[in-house]
Amino acid sequence: MAVRTIAAGGGNWNATATWMEGIVPVLGDNVFAAVTSGQLTVNVAAACTSIDFTNYTNTLTMNATLSVGGSVTLVAAMTVTGTGTLSITAAATITSNGKTWSGALTLWGGSVSFGDNWTVTGLLTTTTNTNLGNNSITCNGGIKNNGGTTVGSCIIKLGGGTWTGSFTAAIRNPFQFVGDCTVSGNVAFNNNTMTWVSGIITTAGSILYVTSVATTLNTSGMTWSQVRFYGVGITHTLTSDLNVDWLLLGTSTNQTTINGSTINVTGSIQMLGVSGGLTTGTTKIKITGGYITSAGMTLRSSLEIAGDVTIVSENTLTYNTGTLTYTSGKVTTTGSTLALTLATTLINMDKIAWNIVTVTAGVTVTMNKFFSGSPTKKPTIQSSVAGTAYTITFQDTFEKTAKFVKTSDCSLTRKGQLLVLTPNSDKGGNSGIRYINQSPNGIAKNAPSIVNTMTSPAFGLAADPCFY
Repeated sequence: MAVRTIAAGGGNWNATATWMEGIVPVLGDNVFAAVTSGQLTVNVAAACTSIDFTNYTNTLTMNATLSVGGSVTLVAAMTVTGTGTLSITAAATITSNGKTWSGALTLWGGSVSFGDNWTVTGLLTTTTNTNLGNNSITCNGGIKNNGGTTVGSCIIKLGGGTWTGSFTAAIRNPFQFVGDCTVSGNVAFNNNTMTWVSGIITTAGSILYVTSVATTLNTSGMTWSQVRFYGVGITHTLTSDLNVDWLLLGTSTNQTTINGSTINVTGSIQMLGVSGGLTTGTTKIKITGGYITSAGMTLRSSLEIAGDVTIVSENTLTYNTGTLTYTSGKVTTTGSTLALTLATTLINMDKIAWNIVTVTAGVTVTMNKFFSGSPTKKPTIQSSVAGTAYTITFQDTFEKTAKFVKTSDCSLTRKGQLLVLTPNSDKGGNSGIRYINQSPNGIAKNAPSIVNTMTSPAFGLAADPCFY
């Protein structure tokens, strides 16, 4: 390799007089700047194998792309101007020595090690698979993932501009939002920690894909337009609340786990998957408006409905294991089904006029109140297998009253604790329920509504039979 040294008079890259050797550098040459070297202007697309500005005190002007097939060393004493691109085309170590790079930076795959912390005023572009190691890079002109995966220990900080990418071009480095910036289109992140530190983050119309590998999100200081969690047997972690307009949960026949904090959804929850796929974990999902759509997947994470929400017609929302809570809002359930397939806890279900609720035979459902409806909307509560009972247990010993509901194949753990006020209610297959149209002594017309009745004690006061 030949060394090409910037002459004292400096000049344009493509001029022979600019170089002490009288030869314009090409790929394979090492560019060196001496203390006496003059200004250098990259006026045409140029290439070399390395650049060493350790002793440089003059000005580098970037008006075109400079491709370097190796290491780059800057120095704080030099001046960098222009908007041209520094393109690193091979494995390299690049060191800023505190100098901000004023133009764009493009990394063409391989391993790039940052010798210290970098700040880039222009756009950072990554192409193909790139390993970024050590320290950090602050991108004030945006980030563009053209393809492949970016991995490594280098912390990528987005301080301005726009982040663009694709579903397949994932960032796997530690990632921080540190200034006002925009997320646009499809971007992907996984296998590391993403943190909001500061700034107003605009995400309208964008989609964040959290895919393939376990991921940690700490972004409560911002609101995402859409976040899509995918994965097969993957565990993701939230170390602060995740605020999102549209949440998509997708998996195949395996399990995606999301642990920690709360996902606050303002627009819609969409669950995509196949039979056997499920989302679970300690994270609570809270929806304050919009739609819930389910297509084959089971939700086990705790779900809170706290706003006007529509359960999409003709869909079956399959839910189990977690706690399903109603807090506020109008819930529209026309044409939909709530399927409870394992032991589940339900809170304030009397406030939602469900269309149909099916409970898997043999399953125990714990409730604070029983389902209720309205004169024009009577929920049907039934076993998934007609004639085979499921069990309802209430969280306390107080009597419950249900209105405008049709229940079959239900067995209460506390006989007589539930009074159903619906005229002509379906009494088929139920055990331990009392009805409004009952004969004296709590026995329903045509069929007993309470089994295992109690016998009054020989002396003293008799207990309320609803407690037995």
